Amino acid sequence: MARDWTLSEADKVEIEKYRKDYRLFVAVQICSIRLYGRLLVETNDLSPRIINYLNSQLRLPPTLSVKAPGRKATYLEQRKSIMAYLGFRKFDDESQNRLEDWLYNHALKGELPTDLNHRAEAFLLSEKVIIPGTSTIERLVAGVCTSVHEKTFESVYSKLTPDLKNSIDQLLLVPPGEQRSYFHKLKEYPPSAKISSLREYLDRYKTLMGTGIDSLEGSFIDPAFLDYLFKTAKTYSSKHLKRFNEHKR
Repeated sequence: MARDWTLSEADKVEIEKYRKDYRLFVAVQICSIRLYGRLLVETNDLSPRIINYLNSQLRLPPTLSVKAPGRKATYLEQRKSIMAYLGFRKFDDESQNRLEDWLYNHALKGELPTDLNHRAEAFLLSEKVIIPGTSTIERLVAGVCTSVHEKTFESVYSKLTPDLKNSIDQLLLVPPGEQRSYFHKLKEYPPSAKISSLREYLDRYKTLMGTGIDSLEGSFIDPAFLDYLFKTAKTYSSKHLKRFNEHKR
C-alpha cells in the first residue's frame, strides 16, 4: 500500500488545485494511472484502508467512499488535467501503430498471444499511454500474431518438396485397420522405459524420418517460435489440422 498509494509532495501540491470534495478522487486517479495505466472507474471498490491512507496524506477526514464528479464535463476536464500532470497521453492512432510494431517484433520470436496481452499493457505503461480496454488489446494482439504466423507458415511451406508435403499429409490419415492417425501416436508420451516401449518409439522415429522431414533446414525459424509451434500442435487433433489451409497445416 505504501509503495503504490503514497503521494509525493508534488502530487499534494497538484491535488490542492482541485475542489476539496474531489481531491480524494483525483489522488486515486493519479495513483491508478501510475500503477495500472488506466483511470479507475469503480473507485468505491477500493479497500477502505487505501482510501483512508490517501485521506490521511491529504489531511482529509476519514471516509468509506470516494466522491466522483457528477457532471461529465467536470470528469473529462479532470481527466485531461491529471493526464497532463503525469505526462500521459490517450491511446490514439500513433500509439496503436507503435504498439503493433512492438507486437510484430515479439510475435516473430514466437511469444504466445496470452503472454503478449500482458506485455502489451506493460509496454503502453512504459510509453505513458493510457491503456485501452482488455478487448482492444486482445484484438490487436490476435491480429498481429495471425499476420506474423501466416507469413511464417507460407515461408516454411515454400521450402517443402511435393513429396514431403504428401508424406506429412499421410501422417494425418488413419491407416487401414487402425483407430488413430500416426500424428496422434507421435503426440503420445512414452508410457514407461520398457524394451517394448523403446522399440515402438524408435519405430515411430524411423517412420517420421522416412518422410524426409529431417532434410528441412529449420534454422530460418526462431527457436522460440518452433517451441510455440510444438506446444500449439499438441493441442490439435489430426481432424482439426486437416481443416486448416495448406500453409498452416
